[in-house]
Amino acid sequence: MFKKLFLNVYLPIVILAVILILFIDVFSIIMLTDTMSEAYASNGQKRITRALDSCQLYISSVAASTYNLSLDEEVIGELSAPSGKTLVNKLDSTCNYSLKINAVCVYAKSGAVYTSSEVAQVPSLEQLKKTPEIKAFIEGSESEAISLRTTGIADIYNNVAYPDNMGVITCCRKVYRDGKTVGWIFTDVLPSNLYELISSGGQFKNAVTFIKTDDFYFEYTGNGNRADLLSGKHKGYFEYSAESDDGRFTLTVFDSTSGYEARTALISVIMVIASALLLTGVNFVAKLIAKNFTKRLEALSEKMDKQKLP
Repeated sequence: MFKKLFLNVYLPIVILAVILILFIDVFSIIMLTDTMSEAYASNGQKRITRALDSCQLYISSVAASTYNLSLDEEVIGELSAPSGKTLVNKLDSTCNYSLKINAVCVYAKSGAVYTSSEVAQVPSLEQLKKTPEIKAFIEGSESEAISLRTTGIADIYNNVAYPDNMGVITCCRKVYRDGKTVGWIFTDVLPSNLYELISSGGQFKNAVTFIKTDDFYFEYTGNGNRADLLSGKHKGYFEYSAESDDGRFTLTVFDSTSGYEARTALISVIMVIASALLLTGVNFVAKLIAKNFTKRLEALSEKMDKQKLP
């Protein structure tokens, strides 16, 4: 008798509840996505800043070792008056002591060249001068310089050919005697050391990393076939970037969004399940309210019908 009235009470409650819950869900998911995205971006920027600081500290440590070597009396004496004496042990000690230097090449002004033991195919001084920053260092008044390049690289690791596209970072230092330049020291660090430093400790798991200058980037496992990311085609990645203090290079990391997407999906699923349970409860309450309302009307109707009887 009161079925239509039951629906008139039940349906508005359910429809209103559905609209409110859907609105809250959509709004919450949008806010959640934005908040988590900002949190990931902020956290990623902090991580890349720490990674850049570690790289700069690494290079500074190599530069300090190079400086100490330039003050070594044995090195100064041999460069100022070459006797044919080898400096291999001295240079190897520098490499082994710091565990940060892959090779050391020392050039005397007289033309003599000295290298650590795992170096071959050493470029001449004239070949090194083809790199503008090294040419400016050799011919200028500066006592030190940093070179990032993919040309004029010595073969390292016991005569094994080293791909030029993987590049080298060189700390350059002049050697003086009585205020006059008697030679130059070039300590080479492979960029792979920095890449490994960046990825160590799980800082950027599933990330693609680039150490790059204005002209090139150092290739490394994982980034050689992903140059498309640098052109802006990086769907599925967060991009973080930080520039070195001297502006010489930029560290760019493309961090996979898989972790972010998994977390937002999980929270969204939990919210949907909670909403479904809430709707089930609303449905039960709405039916209960509608039934109680119609039961009272039915009872009142029956009472009125009885009063009409003679």
